[in-house]
Amino acid sequence: MSRRRNWGAGEFGTTSTAAGEPKACEGLSTWHVCENAVPSGLDNHVNEALFALGNGFIGVRGTFEEGYAGPLNSKGEVPSEQGIFINGFYDEHVIKYPEVGYGQPEKDSVMLNVTNSKIIKMTVDGEPFDMYHAEAKVEQYYRQLNLKEGTLTRELVWTSPKGKKLKLETLRMVPLDENRKNVYVQEYVVTPLSENIDSIVIQSEMNGKVTNKPQSKDPRVGAGFTGQVLKMKRRAAQDPKYSFIESRTTCSNLSLMCGMANTMTYDDKVVEPDCSEIDEQAIRHEFTIPVHKKKDAKIVLRKYVVYVSTQCFRDEEKSEGDCSEYVEKTASKVLKQTMSVDFSKLLDEQKVFLANYYETATIDIKGDDMLQQGLRFNIFHLLQAVGRDGITNVGAKGISGEGYNGHYFWDTEIYILPFFLYSRPDIARNLVQFRVGTLDKARQRAQELGGIKKGALYPWRTIHGDECSAYFPAGTAQLHINADIAWAFKQYMEATDDTELLIHGGAEMILEMARFWLEYGNWSPAGHFQINCVTGPDEYTCLVNNNYYTNIMVQDALSYAVDIAYQLRYEHGAAYEQLCSKISLDESELNEMKKAADKMYLPYDKYIGVHPQDDSFLQKKPWDFENTPADKYPLLMNFHYLVIYKFKVLKQADLVLALLLQSDKFTENEKKVNFDYYEPLTTHDSSLSTAVYSVVAAEIGYYQKAYNYFKCTARMDLDNIHNNSQHGIHTACMAGTWMCVVRGFAGFSVYNNVVHLNPYLPQEWKGYSFKLTYKGAVLKVEVNSKTVVYTCVNGGRINFVHGNTQKIYLKKGRSKEVLLKDKFEDLTTLNFDSVVIDLDAAIPTIQQCHFESWREVLTTFFEQKLDIKNCGLNSGFTVNDYLKDLRNQIASHRFAGLETFLKKTTGLDIPVGSSHDLPGYDTLWALGNKKTEVFRKMIEENPPQASLEMLQLFKTLKNEGMKLGLVTYSKSGESLIQNSGLKRYVDAYVTGTEMGALGLRGKPHMDMYERVVEQLFTDASRCVVIINDPIGFDPVKIARFKYSISFPSPIVEKQPWTAEELAVIEQDHHRIGIQKVVKDLPSCLNVDVMDEWVTNSEPYEDRIARIYEDGSKKRAGSFQRMPSFTVS
Repeated sequence: MSRRRNWGAGEFGTTSTAAGEPKACEGLSTWHVCENAVPSGLDNHVNEALFALGNGFIGVRGTFEEGYAGPLNSKGEVPSEQGIFINGFYDEHVIKYPEVGYGQPEKDSVMLNVTNSKIIKMTVDGEPFDMYHAEAKVEQYYRQLNLKEGTLTRELVWTSPKGKKLKLETLRMVPLDENRKNVYVQEYVVTPLSENIDSIVIQSEMNGKVTNKPQSKDPRVGAGFTGQVLKMKRRAAQDPKYSFIESRTTCSNLSLMCGMANTMTYDDKVVEPDCSEIDEQAIRHEFTIPVHKKKDAKIVLRKYVVYVSTQCFRDEEKSEGDCSEYVEKTASKVLKQTMSVDFSKLLDEQKVFLANYYETATIDIKGDDMLQQGLRFNIFHLLQAVGRDGITNVGAKGISGEGYNGHYFWDTEIYILPFFLYSRPDIARNLVQFRVGTLDKARQRAQELGGIKKGALYPWRTIHGDECSAYFPAGTAQLHINADIAWAFKQYMEATDDTELLIHGGAEMILEMARFWLEYGNWSPAGHFQINCVTGPDEYTCLVNNNYYTNIMVQDALSYAVDIAYQLRYEHGAAYEQLCSKISLDESELNEMKKAADKMYLPYDKYIGVHPQDDSFLQKKPWDFENTPADKYPLLMNFHYLVIYKFKVLKQADLVLALLLQSDKFTENEKKVNFDYYEPLTTHDSSLSTAVYSVVAAEIGYYQKAYNYFKCTARMDLDNIHNNSQHGIHTACMAGTWMCVVRGFAGFSVYNNVVHLNPYLPQEWKGYSFKLTYKGAVLKVEVNSKTVVYTCVNGGRINFVHGNTQKIYLKKGRSKEVLLKDKFEDLTTLNFDSVVIDLDAAIPTIQQCHFESWREVLTTFFEQKLDIKNCGLNSGFTVNDYLKDLRNQIASHRFAGLETFLKKTTGLDIPVGSSHDLPGYDTLWALGNKKTEVFRKMIEENPPQASLEMLQLFKTLKNEGMKLGLVTYSKSGESLIQNSGLKRYVDAYVTGTEMGALGLRGKPHMDMYERVVEQLFTDASRCVVIINDPIGFDPVKIARFKYSISFPSPIVEKQPWTAEELAVIEQDHHRIGIQKVVKDLPSCLNVDVMDEWVTNSEPYEDRIARIYEDGSKKRAGSFQRMPSFTVS
């Protein structure tokens, strides 16, 4: 079985995280993420990232105030990272190359782990508080991330080794309001519960001795630093309440001031601190509380922390002394202002801010609390991660961990910006502004490549505008970053009409990126514009010519550059003249851009009907997924790059991403053909992949795949599906969750400045709703079982197209309810909408042909091999042999049944051979290939025909509005269907040829039937299947279909089963989940009969229960084979 992560088929597992599957506090809450027991090992490490708090500037990992003292991980390492990060605050190190190459980045920038201000430690009569102490006892533990309130809380009852008992409650909050972005607060509440406690000492600390993780074997984790690079410069204590530590980076020359203040009460009385130094890099505020054996009186510590860095004015001319003075004054001012506000008011402000945010950003679903929790968790973390000041951005791991060194990627433009654009366009503007603000660095980078005279090239990974990727094949070579930024800017302008940003930097950025393409690309002898030696989104295929995604995105970017130049010329002439003068732009360049766009090379392979991912992709050998164990994924951690690059295998969506971002340039059939080709080749080793496949699957009607990919995307971090969430959450994947619902299920898109919506309701849900912000208007979309309600809740008015046909105009406060375009065609009188039939059931004489083909081949083989004439095989090879051995064997290889038959009848032990063995070889495969040759000749000379009764059945089903599909495992299936007379009635079919090409599996799986269901744009739960020979299929997979019928057609034509034989067949078939066995398919079947069977059938849950309650209690392939019958 293939080990490829087949998430589209719902075959993804979850990795439990700390203490509980799922994380829940007395039942799953969609607004909370909780752990119910003290975490250790990987669970603790992962939850530090999941429980991280942030506000786009400060990021605080969810570590315990006292630190982690639990078990080490399997590598002997402490599974904890005491991380506090400042978005965009970095230091640099020289990249050490084994061989230095021209134009390679000289330095890497790394987001630093900064002064640790979370530390709060407690001793009880000299015993340190330690949840992991072997002799201590922890009860009533839970920790909770509150997504509505933006707080992390912990509560527990602790009994020390000496029997001292107390309750501890902690709270942490990082204010999201931009006016308080420099601060975060903590509350630490201790309640003695026993009368044997004399005194409690609480120490609140900040420590400047911090480092980043060192370089590791995982290229996604670890910095190239040695030791401490953020050095403490000085400490300051203005009075016992306020303390400060100033630190400075080693290379980037950035300063950071961390300030701390603490207040404490005991039994509502103020307790003053003593301020003492621990060592030269730390300050501690210590409180001693004489409890005197009194219980139930609360000790309340409130800690206020501030961070101010020089990055906010790094482009201004300030001396080192000025910077130092500035950060201290600012930190002191902010800290005192924060302390002047009542603590409860700070908490209330956070609630109000989040309520306003969720008003336009949230997605509400009815029917699945696990996915609702995942959606809310992701939307919350996106707000925490995004820089909102125009000079910072969104890291791939947000500010929740050290993964990817805090770098910004294309993730922002393709995944994250669309989410904010249609929910908080003000935040989207800041993300665009970041790229505009680093345009000069992009111009410089283009020049560094050499041979590039004009234009700008943005870095693949960066913090402050410089390229930080040391491995250029999967870094700088991903030139599509330019086109990604242009695409995002185009989306932004369509949704906001922000002319000010267009004039002040936006147009200049777009035109400079377009200039780069004219410099880098070239004209082919055939007159096409080509882009060679690039890497597309798929990082398992590097340095190729004419990556399709890159070319089509560049085509769009070049056309857009010409469009906005003309827009400026005609609408803002003075600004256009000023821009042309500034960058020396002339008409000839615009003409060249238009020509390059018009003549862009976009290859198409007419033989297989797909667009090649690049010029060489189709010539490569497919990766051997079948023999790649699950522990070898991700491939990049287990195989050399050269090994991966030479195969036809994808890390993530590449051409399929082009189908999404340039959707209007492909027909639905083109999307389907390309999706079918590339999906089986995709490992989804990147967390960016599943969201794209979900959206495109929804567009082409593969609704179950779309839903399965969505499930994986929505809980990527909560369930640690990629096993690396401990290094930080996956921001792009989180934004991809929004894409799955809004772009996928709701069919949202914008073409030529027109909003389109085409919603459908996933069968697992009862409804869902969300809001879209577009050109100042806010549209609420509520999708129910039968209708969709659109309401303009804010702004002036909004115009859009529903279902590709209906134009709707809404003013503020107006609603419109329209019928939901039910893509499952919910019939009012029937419980199903489609029938998928095994071709062998539709044309029973096919089995006769198979039988006769085997008889001819084996007769000849025996005569030649044994040198015996008239060996008697003609009469000796019976239908029993065919049924029992050759046809129904489910074993180690395709011809195990033939192998069994030969050994049993002659004692011959023939080698298996390979599929390439020619007829005449003494191998099982050679005999099989000879049989196929004889079978094809037989059906060409005398094509098996569907009976008139069968044709009438198909016609009747079609006239009743049924969607019809056919399944055949024969590689001659196309010819069989064409010649049978059935093709004109069927809507979709899959043959043995597509089975191999699409990576579909045979028994015990139902892949072939499921693929036809997808092609019918329906779902298994609405489909009736008619199977000729169900023995060997997985009963649970059969039970997924609405109803299952078997038609065990006899092999010998016009030789019906006896009543006794049929009774045995019925017993066997019912045991594996078949609900109805019929012996005369056409005459007994019609829509009314089928509807009656379906209506009276047992529910899915009961079917599953019955299957598992069967005496054998076994799954796939373990049931009895077809019994032996004597057919005369």
